[in-house]
Amino acid sequence: MLIAGIVLGLIAGLTQSGSYIFSRRYVVRHHSGPLQLLILSHIVMGVISAVILPWLWRRDLPEPGVYVWPLLSVSGFYLLGQFFFFAALKSSDASRLSPLLALKIVFLAMLTAMLMHQPIAPMQWAGIFVCVSSAFVLNHTGGSLPWRSLVFILGACIFYSLSDMNIKILVDRFCGSGLTTLHSVFLGVCLSYVLCGVFSLILLPRVGGWSKDNIRYAVPFALAWLTAMFFLFASFAMVGVVFGNILQSTRGIFSIVLGALLAKMGHEHIEQKTTRAVFARRLAAGVLMCLAIILYVSPNWLGK
Repeated sequence: MLIAGIVLGLIAGLTQSGSYIFSRRYVVRHHSGPLQLLILSHIVMGVISAVILPWLWRRDLPEPGVYVWPLLSVSGFYLLGQFFFFAALKSSDASRLSPLLALKIVFLAMLTAMLMHQPIAPMQWAGIFVCVSSAFVLNHTGGSLPWRSLVFILGACIFYSLSDMNIKILVDRFCGSGLTTLHSVFLGVCLSYVLCGVFSLILLPRVGGWSKDNIRYAVPFALAWLTAMFFLFASFAMVGVVFGNILQSTRGIFSIVLGALLAKMGHEHIEQKTTRAVFARRLAAGVLMCLAIILYVSPNWLGK
């Protein structure tokens, strides 16, 4: 269960880093606010989830009262986090912003300890500290981020943390009703994104509707993000929210590598070129992320 959760969390980080590249491409091409991509992509994800949902629906599903509040919390806090992150993308590269989302691990650790009464071992706190430290190392390579980006990132971290906590609660509610973990994960993802899609459809007129070109550039992000969420929900269910987020933070490493490849291929409108020294420092920070994973999981390996 632990190994499977680790692998799923790493895959979530990889696919999510790809989605950030697509989001940056959309924002740069259309010179539009983050709200437009947020709405269009979630309509796409809502349609995909609605198509899958009938295959997951069963007569013996729990009553809505069992899961409705966690479901609303997952979707609502998530959409707020997405808006704040996309706002930050207007002035910074994806490869520099996505690693800073590791800061939400601090919020999650404190919320988990206080509200869910799940103690965190000293070695695990060390892993959290190393993970967050690597985020600051990444932030100080290639110059400081604009203050607006930092404000938006902190807002995204807070709302993502609240959403992530409720993901675990939502999946546990389904599992507690007799569903398998896999069924619970797929059901949780699809219900969450159908709800996001409905809300986005209501807001569509506020961003000027849609065009074929808008949809064409929104679909790659939607597919990458939704795929990442299936893996992430499963990882949270298997290894918990805090450790799942440490695994998810490896998206920083993947984003750095993908960003460097894109810049080298001439796509500097998406990712700016960096010097070898800056790239090496960013990779060093990525190694710290790996150390954080080892530290956090070490109590499990040692049987403590």
